[in-house]
Amino acid sequence: MTEQLYGNIQEPRYARTMGLSMASVVLVIAGGVSTFLLMQFFGVPIYLAAIALLVAVVGVWFVETGRKQGRTRLERVVGKRMFRRARKKGATTYLSGPTSRMPDGSHRAPGLLAATEMLEGRDHLGRPFAFLWDRVKRTGTVFFTAASAGPELQDQERIDFLVSGWGGYLHQAGTLAALEQVSVTVTSVRDTGERLPAAVEGHRARVDDATVPTFAREAVNEIVAEVNAGIGRVDARIAVTFSGAPDPDQGLEARSREDLLGEVMVHLPAMIEQLELSGGGVVSYLDAQEIIDSTYVAFNPEAAIAVEQARLSGSGTGLTWEEVGPVHAVNAGDRYEHGAGISQTFQVWRAPAGVFRENSLMALMKPDEISEQKRVTVLYRPLTAEQSQKRVQTAVADADYETNQRGRKATGAQLASAARAKQTEAEVSARGATLIRFSFIVTVTVLDRAALRRVPAMVRNAAQTGVQLSVRPSTGNEDAAFAIGLGLGIVPANWASLSPQLRQAL
Repeated sequence: MTEQLYGNIQEPRYARTMGLSMASVVLVIAGGVSTFLLMQFFGVPIYLAAIALLVAVVGVWFVETGRKQGRTRLERVVGKRMFRRARKKGATTYLSGPTSRMPDGSHRAPGLLAATEMLEGRDHLGRPFAFLWDRVKRTGTVFFTAASAGPELQDQERIDFLVSGWGGYLHQAGTLAALEQVSVTVTSVRDTGERLPAAVEGHRARVDDATVPTFAREAVNEIVAEVNAGIGRVDARIAVTFSGAPDPDQGLEARSREDLLGEVMVHLPAMIEQLELSGGGVVSYLDAQEIIDSTYVAFNPEAAIAVEQARLSGSGTGLTWEEVGPVHAVNAGDRYEHGAGISQTFQVWRAPAGVFRENSLMALMKPDEISEQKRVTVLYRPLTAEQSQKRVQTAVADADYETNQRGRKATGAQLASAARAKQTEAEVSARGATLIRFSFIVTVTVLDRAALRRVPAMVRNAAQTGVQLSVRPSTGNEDAAFAIGLGLGIVPANWASLSPQLRQAL
């Protein structure tokens, strides 16, 4: 059987003039023009006027050299300076509760989640679903849980069908004008050991205990006592984020949270059906209490057993969205300390060097012996058909510009990139395909500081198993990266310090 590969993943490439970025070209022109003006109109000697050109050359060197893990020297310097300023102002430390600065003395989720509100709606069948509203960015997010059977015991034809179904779902998502992002969060945790005993007790309460053979009863008791606790558990969650901000290109005006909630409810039945067809298995809504409890455990991992016991008892935790945050949290630069947990978050910063198969991410997503909690969140931002057309046309024009500059011979990488850009343009134009921007966020939480030293090597090894993913730590932004990795509908582009246009120029 022919091996199946998936993808056509490409990194965005922008035209460079003589190998220089737009920012470097502007610096060179500014330096040359300044030197000419100083000599022509102000009578400055040439050796003094040339200082302007020298400053421009130093600026070009600063911008073009020192790139590490996808970041320019300028980005790293700006990031370090912003972190130092935030730490000096005390903005890297979060304190909640009655002793905090919050007027209501609550334990809200910090940072990017501070302005969110939890609502609960009901679909046309009366089923409750969580709706997380961000009043600052005007986004609303709904959540689904998926119970898929996985690739085991599935033939290749079935796997191919599921992969194409997921691609079809993302394509369909790009046709919804208000949809901004789809995220998939796979969480692997150490099982608290509470669910299996509760299930066994519940089953024995419903049957006649006398009919159960003694050997079977003792075997089950041994499994519950010795094997149950500490085993890994994997949960999958899908978050779909809609924007209530005005969009003149799509003809959308600003919508309130109630208006956006009503708009989202129209799409929910079709979403459930599409997710089930794309391999989600049994797909259902997550209600508000489930999101609240899971977020509370993410910020306070030491409370996992207590939360599990409260949920299994039937009484519930009684937590509200204003109580999900930690009492104390610190962004320490290379780690995020929250409650009794210590987390490190990693970003995938470059397109994989290898090819994608259906099991390429299994090593990264499966439970391990180090993590108390591990979350792998994949963020998808589908482009509309019109946006996809514009993007591929720009990519082809940039590739042609790079490969046809006078006095420079095109490199093999440039020629290959131009060929891929033209192939993508043909697919978008002829088949109606759409482009999808995506990224990975990996968060590992431990309770022991000594175990934290093993986390980077473990994540890098898992990321390079199956597919060559290049990961980098979220140094200086650990608190923001942790919040994004929770899969609660945060759109990173909405919070970026540098605009897309400036990053493109660099």
